[in-house]
Amino acid sequence: MIENKVWSNNPNQFVIGADEVGRGSFAGPIVGAAVKINKSHEDLLIEVKDSKKLSEKKRNEIFELISNNNVVYSISECSNNIIDEIGISEANKIVLENSIKGIYTGVEKVYVDHFKINKFSSVSLVRGEDNSKAIALASIIAKVYRDNLMKKISKNYPQYLFENNKGYGTQAHRESIEKHGLTDIHRRSFNLEPNK
Repeated sequence: MIENKVWSNNPNQFVIGADEVGRGSFAGPIVGAAVKINKSHEDLLIEVKDSKKLSEKKRNEIFELISNNNVVYSISECSNNIIDEIGISEANKIVLENSIKGIYTGVEKVYVDHFKINKFSSVSLVRGEDNSKAIALASIIAKVYRDNLMKKISKNYPQYLFENNKGYGTQAHRESIEKHGLTDIHRRSFNLEPNK
């Protein structure tokens, strides 16, 4: 992990990790999260790894643990309408930059998963969730936040099963689009219109 190298030089050095979720989703926002940790947080990070490798239950447990221990984090989102307006890559950059900006003071080392940002002297890490605890934790925070958001949204659009698919293009979701058309939270720039 990148943090081990950083903290062997200076255990008090804060590291910010940032990641996003929802980039490939058909509906809903893209969400970025950034989190700030130093060596004193190590005990809280034991089970932290790439959010995709954890169960929903475990992600929620880690999110609760972090929230109850005053770990500083920041969340940013871009709606489907903004994604349609500026494109997914630009929206991706915005949510990462805004989430980092929310907690950056100028002295932290900043690592971003796989995405190049020309601010904060940030370093882009390939497979960041596997190489940085901070990035992995940011991925968990972003995923828990976005999943909860999509569950709330699903109440307004029950036939799309957003509580299960979180807006991603599952077979059932594609069939719902085919049957019911697009909602106002679908990303129209993703060319999702059913083939009539």
